[in-house]
Amino acid sequence: MNQEFDEDVFYDLRYDVYFKAFFLNNKMLAGFLSLLWNTKVNPEDITYDNTESVLPLGKKIIYDVVANVTLHKKEEINVNLEMQNLYHKYLNERMAFYAMRKYSDKLKRANEFGNICIESIWFLGFNDSKFHDNNTEKWLSEYKLTNEDGNVLTDKFRIDQIFLKNKDKCPIIELQEFFKLCTSLDKHNLPEFSTEYAKEAKEMLLKMNNDKVLRAESFSHEMFLRDQKAQFKTAREEGLEEGLVKGKAEGKAEGIQEGLVKGKAEGIQENKKEIAKKLFQSGQTKEFISSITGLSLEELNNILK
Repeated sequence: MNQEFDEDVFYDLRYDVYFKAFFLNNKMLAGFLSLLWNTKVNPEDITYDNTESVLPLGKKIIYDVVANVTLHKKEEINVNLEMQNLYHKYLNERMAFYAMRKYSDKLKRANEFGNICIESIWFLGFNDSKFHDNNTEKWLSEYKLTNEDGNVLTDKFRIDQIFLKNKDKCPIIELQEFFKLCTSLDKHNLPEFSTEYAKEAKEMLLKMNNDKVLRAESFSHEMFLRDQKAQFKTAREEGLEEGLVKGKAEGKAEGIQEGLVKGKAEGIQENKKEIAKKLFQSGQTKEFISSITGLSLEELNNILK
């Protein structure tokens, strides 16, 4: 392990291992949800759920954090929290699928539609102009199933997108300060906080950063992600290169064929002969020239003496 890297890096909440460990603390999760929902959530009213959902053909969804939260001793909400640091084209569809899959999993156990409420909370740590809401000034986008008039079909599942790049737009000071912990890379220059939750969260994150086991786990995970990214990049570059070579070869053949069609239409047999000579001079075999021009090998032998 690179010891220098391990000692110098400050793991904020954008790091997968630290995000999960932080919100698997029911006090930290309760504090965050209380601020986001503007209602009291008690740590003892939180239980953690299975983070795996088995799909057909043996595939799986692995959620970051899944918890069951009981509000006011009666309403239960299944909460899924995800940290997303990279944009991809179908991210919104992925968000919808995660929420609907979780709803389906809960329904198998509950057997009643009315007893299930799903909320999926996505922390978006990237800044990519291709993302549909990236240019918004909002810090939070809330999605429900509605019609064109805005009438809600059901309030039983919701998707929240939190834009960390717009954290300063959040009117809730406690959350605004907390979001800064999601984007702090220097342990020697962490911001000073005025609110109780942000102070507790900062203390928690510093404690986690001093945990050698957690640091080792996070380091290994990040190395795995880097290796995976490098493999994808290499495969993409090789695929592009192969495609260019193939495209050039096919383009060359198509161009030659197009010229031949034109030559035939004009009744110029000499066009074939000229093409054959040029191809032969470029090093092409007579067999290849024959397949392109339609001239027989016997004709080519006479032309290419």
